[in-house]
Amino acid sequence: MKVLLSAYSCFPSKSSEAGNAWRAVNEAVRDHEVWAVIADAYDHRELTEPFLAKNPLPNFHPIFYKMPPGIQWISKRPSISSIYYHLWQEKLRQRVIELHKKVKFDLVHHVTFGRYWSPSGLRVLDLPFIWGPVGAAETPPRPFVSELPLRYKFFEAARDTARNFCERTSSLRDTARAATIAIGVTRESCDALRRLGARRVEQMPQLALTDEDLAQFAALPDPAPGPLRTICVGRHLHWKGFHLAIRAFAQFAKKNSDAELWIVNDGPFRGELEKTAAQTGVAARVKFLGTLPKYADVLEKLGQSHVLLHPALHEGFGNVCLEAMAAGRPVACLDIGGPASQITPETGFAAPATNPAEAVAALANFLEKIDRDRALLARMSAAARAHVQKNFTMRQFNERMRIFYAEAKELHRAGKIG
Repeated sequence: MKVLLSAYSCFPSKSSEAGNAWRAVNEAVRDHEVWAVIADAYDHRELTEPFLAKNPLPNFHPIFYKMPPGIQWISKRPSISSIYYHLWQEKLRQRVIELHKKVKFDLVHHVTFGRYWSPSGLRVLDLPFIWGPVGAAETPPRPFVSELPLRYKFFEAARDTARNFCERTSSLRDTARAATIAIGVTRESCDALRRLGARRVEQMPQLALTDEDLAQFAALPDPAPGPLRTICVGRHLHWKGFHLAIRAFAQFAKKNSDAELWIVNDGPFRGELEKTAAQTGVAARVKFLGTLPKYADVLEKLGQSHVLLHPALHEGFGNVCLEAMAAGRPVACLDIGGPASQITPETGFAAPATNPAEAVAALANFLEKIDRDRALLARMSAAARAHVQKNFTMRQFNERMRIFYAEAKELHRAGKIG
């Protein structure tokens, strides 16, 4: 088929939204001729065109769509970049109508941004329309927000306000009604899609791993004997929940004098994390490793650890959790959002998302349990690797998407949905 992707963020990358879109492109071109409309902002064009010059991708036609100069400046302001994205999607409507007249697409697929509360410009085409996977419907329980510093309370209030406003707009509801198949990443996102009026809703991970990825993680050693090494990997943002990880580690570490917590990467919440570590009394054993020079360095630290702590307040998926399990590291998270949708009781632990005190205590108890029972840790490590290889490969992702494409085309032809 001739397939058009809306891939606002897309370039050769292994992580985040851009990496998800790049994987989608690489899988789609195996079966179809693919056009992808990509934002001509940030470094998308500069990173993609030289890569394709050296690594041609047959059947792929990137189209870098730039906003008028009077609007383009908004993309350079992180605090209001969501406004730019919304305007880009609205302007995209006319652009895709023009493209369709020339190309005659068979199907359209919205890939990025993968969030349910933003409308897609693809909604205007009377074609089979796949929307997603999309997420970001998770809302942290109020007790977790109430203990945050004031500026981050404002952030959460603004996020809630933006989502609530967008849910009431005709553009978002039209997107949901136009979708032949809407795909949510988590149970929360699937519920949101149904609420918006999507008639066919499926749940599916936002990310899967290639054979190359699996081999890379499989090469890491099993958790070694010795003092427990817990690890957090990701941008230091308040909603990643690393402050909860530090507090849980501190409760556990007071009875385990050799344990350490490693925190990889950096970000605006680092100061608060360092303050939390100091207040717990175990700051000397909380190691802030910063942004490591190479991805191989991150893998090395992952391979030296025993368990990933990722108690995010609202994580649409959490790529790092999937990668940690592929490396044989159990994941400890909150029972909310993407991380909880990935793990099983055999491969990790989801603490109750009731209030911070209960969640922290439950996470600390889990660390104590696997530290005391290294045979259990070994079983969870093996189960985590097997779980990813069974349920989260790009082969499976592509096969499900292939089925969705075929079903969407048939449903649209029959006039049943979308």
